[in-house]
Amino acid sequence: MAKQERAERTRQAVLLAAAHTFADAGFEAASLVDISSRAGVSKGALYFHFMSKHALADGVRVAAWRVIASALLRTRRDDGSGMQSLLNFAHELAGLLRDDIVVRAGVQLGHPGPGGLGAPYSGGDLMGVTWRGWTVMMRRQLDRASAAGELRPGLGGREAAELLTTVAAGLVLRSWVDPTVLGREAVGGVLTAVLPALVPSDRCADYRTEGPYPVDAPCPA
Repeated sequence: MAKQERAERTRQAVLLAAAHTFADAGFEAASLVDISSRAGVSKGALYFHFMSKHALADGVRVAAWRVIASALLRTRRDDGSGMQSLLNFAHELAGLLRDDIVVRAGVQLGHPGPGGLGAPYSGGDLMGVTWRGWTVMMRRQLDRASAAGELRPGLGGREAAELLTTVAAGLVLRSWVDPTVLGREAVGGVLTAVLPALVPSDRCADYRTEGPYPVDAPCPA
């Protein structure tokens, strides 16, 4: 058991070091020697867990999306308003992208940034799969909101989920150039602009777009 725990600690140390390195240097410039040194392990120990840099990048991405999926699962278990839970989740996601290096690097991988600032990496269709999975998870939550009569008349859960996925992807891409777009006030502004496309105009004031804490921020009709 102690050996297994030690191996798992090593694996997590390598993933964390890789996330920092990918976020700092991008996929192409990242070196396995730098990653192993940053993790405080030998290159052989790194290869024991990850056979290549691509495998390591996939490991970071999978770890990132597991964290995001767990956050969305907590949203689905929320007993409150389905729409308000989604708005709160948007702020939680922004916080993860700001503060969790594994999430930030995992999402950044596969999204080349302007001027080479991103982390160009092609890992098959993993990014496409994860964004499609994201849309599916969002739709489940939106179906709950729809069943409660929260969505605009005529708006289906699929269309609403695709809209929110597009907004999320856009914020992610913009954040590589301007991290301030993930700030609470900036995210709240985007949600305030999007909310009228999701709920009836006379219901906008029922929701808080500035985060999970009460604020006086009426939504425009």
